[in-house]
Amino acid sequence: MEIRSVVLARSLQRTRPLTGIVGYLPEIVQKIKVRYGFLTAPRDEDLLPSDPPKGAIFQHGRLVTEGRLIVVDRFTVFNDGLVADSSSSTDDADLFLDDLISWAKRELPKAEVYGPRYYLSQIEIRMSTSLERFAPHFVPIGEKVTSLLNTYRLSVPRYEVTAIQLNFDQTGRQAPQPGVFFIDRRINMPYSDNVWFAQAPLKTADHVTLLKEIE
Repeated sequence: MEIRSVVLARSLQRTRPLTGIVGYLPEIVQKIKVRYGFLTAPRDEDLLPSDPPKGAIFQHGRLVTEGRLIVVDRFTVFNDGLVADSSSSTDDADLFLDDLISWAKRELPKAEVYGPRYYLSQIEIRMSTSLERFAPHFVPIGEKVTSLLNTYRLSVPRYEVTAIQLNFDQTGRQAPQPGVFFIDRRINMPYSDNVWFAQAPLKTADHVTLLKEIE
């Protein structure tokens, strides 16, 4: 298996509601923008309460830690959570959130984080095999679909398994919850290239390990 790219590595940390305890918002936004060198930051009017609530978005920042540069593609502050997006790894997103939370404890002592972190990993991969070996019973079904289409005078390549998805029953469970695990063919890529889009509610490293185990 070949890792072609990390599409998204997201880390989410829940917080106690921030309304009323974070001070003058434009000043806080400016401090975050300067500290992490974000190219864009929320406008003042974006900081006002809205219905439905929306996050305050910072884009393209950086953190230098242990002599290494970490680029943060997007950082979003919600009233009850912090979301960091990277295109390197969830470990890097975690390092950014850890640094921000440490800084916030000094600047905003009443702000409080709690609970576990949630992750989203999206990776583009090239596999050496198809997914049909995991669902062999669908091979004849795909062939039957193709055959029936031929009787309609519609000539198409053979239908085959193009995605596998795993989830759990989220009925009645309060958000946020871990997301869907799936592997799907990359859109607009020839099947012969065997390029796939894989998503998991896991850390990047764990996601990669699991994909290697699958193949």
